[in-house]
Amino acid sequence: MKHDLSAFGHLILSHTPFDPIVNPNTIQVRGTIILVDQSVLYVRENYVIRSGWIDYSYHWQAADNQIIHRWDNAHSVPLPTTPYHQHQGSEENVVASEPMTLDKVLTFIASQLTVS
Repeated sequence: MKHDLSAFGHLILSHTPFDPIVNPNTIQVRGTIILVDQSVLYVRENYVIRSGWIDYSYHWQAADNQIIHRWDNAHSVPLPTTPYHQHQGSEENVVASEPMTLDKVLTFIASQLTVS
């Protein structure tokens, strides 16, 4: 399971390889993307082979390590979209979210950054 980041090349300064690690029950993909404004997107996806479930966290933070946005489904939250949720600007500001993918996250980030 490889990610094609070419559509977002105008946003990305560099990234680590997103090589999948295959285990008996899961396929794990982890990586880091450095964006043109020096912010960082940390990507973690765990594909559960038997059920097809994808456990994820897409954590976008500023160059000074302050959270900008994080999408995850790691635990239940008291929202109608549980376990899907997002943290906007802080760990405490938790709001509903649709299920996310790396493409959706990068599309959102592209809408937030001014790129010339």
